Amino acid sequence: MPFFRRFRPNRAFTLVELLVVIAIIGILIGLLLPAVQKIREAAARIQCSNNLKQIVLAAQNCADTHEGILPPGLGLYPNRMGSTRNGEGGFFMHILPYVEQDNLYNLTYDNYNVLTQPNADWRNAASDWSGALPTYTQWNSTLQPAKVKSYFCPADPTQDLRPGWTGTGNGTFPNLTNGPVNSVTSYAFNGNVFGISYQWGWGMGTVRFPSYIQDGVSNTIFVTEKEVFSVTGYPWTPDHGFNYWPDWGPSIASVEGGQPTGPAAMFVVRPLVNCPNIEAPNGDKDLVGFIGACARGDVANSPHTGGINVGMGDGSVRLVNGAISATTWWAALTPNSGDLLGNDW
Repeated sequence: MPFFRRFRPNRAFTLVELLVVIAIIGILIGLLLPAVQKIREAAARIQCSNNLKQIVLAAQNCADTHEGILPPGLGLYPNRMGSTRNGEGGFFMHILPYVEQDNLYNLTYDNYNVLTQPNADWRNAASDWSGALPTYTQWNSTLQPAKVKSYFCPADPTQDLRPGWTGTGNGTFPNLTNGPVNSVTSYAFNGNVFGISYQWGWGMGTVRFPSYIQDGVSNTIFVTEKEVFSVTGYPWTPDHGFNYWPDWGPSIASVEGGQPTGPAAMFVVRPLVNCPNIEAPNGDKDLVGFIGACARGDVANSPHTGGINVGMGDGSVRLVNGAISATTWWAALTPNSGDLLGNDW
């Protein structure tokens, strides 16, 4: 090797070369980020789909255990009139044993003859999910701290928000001192299938599976997505303003709950986060479309791009395109109206 090459000093990068390298790295990162985000979104959607499937299968297994009777959206189960070891609460509470949450359900299971008298006052009975008014000690101490992982969608931007009761609301929502509420969910049950079941006759009660689903279990939505929280103050989610699953907060299309029906029940894709506290004019909580794209507590909404995940009565899960018509969406929510799904399904 020539002598002058052996001792030639190493040449350092010039400032221009260094800037070019940094620019190339920045461009590569910029190209990779969308791909990474798409992968994360796909993974979250898959997990969300799996959760929905487990919830539908849990409802089916629950019905199989109780002579084909599906659990209600809210109420007494399996005996509407009340009986020993009868459960009382929301849909997601009744299916706890079928989503591997037996221990949690057993902590809230009722050992009393709940509401055995035709004119009994439910507020004076022992309740699985609340306790006797006005203390609500069982509800407060047992279910509010309970977080069920399969009840959350990883893509839900509101899933990490944990409320505490802020008022008394007709004597039903005491201020708490035991921390935030964890027993919320990113999903909702179809109020056309899972109704209200109390002995005084209000509500359609429980129904039998699959005979009640005359439009076909593969054509009827059982559960879908609904973010934990909606815009503050509007619209109304039954009783609480968020998806509190021991009660009937996670509902959609509930006639008994005064929620929108027909085309007005159309879902929202990727609602805005941190919407302002907007009240409808004259306090009209049923004014459709007043909030626009904000998350609504009385209709389904999806955190995913392009559509919403739904769990059908046959146990299948599909992504419904956000461009679907409101008429077709409502047809999928009705179990026995004889309406056909449109070509956009």
